[in-house]
Amino acid sequence: MNDLENHFGDDASIDLNTNNIILEFLEKNSAETSTKEASVMILDSLKNKDIIAITNTIYWKEKHKNIKKEIFLNSLVKSKANCKACHSDIEKGLIEDENIKDISSFSSM
Repeated sequence: MNDLENHFGDDASIDLNTNNIILEFLEKNSAETSTKEASVMILDSLKNKDIIAITNTIYWKEKHKNIKKEIFLNSLVKSKANCKACHSDIEKGLIEDENIKDISSFSSM
């Protein structure tokens, strides 16, 4: 939030009030404040590394190691970064096993 004028090559600058609102939300909903299994495991797998993508964590790689690369290239999935394609509750900040979509149909497309 401190360098938004250079956010992955784009200027994502916002006013101070909006910045504070977003920062408060991020801090309140961060993995550090969660007791959810995935949050705890992801944090543990970071090992003090500065990783900005969940897909680069040891935990994510381990949980997704048996998914064929073609699945992530499927037109319904598009990339590893599209969590919502399989995790229907991700926008609520949840990653519950019982809410993972059946991906078997993705491989035939």
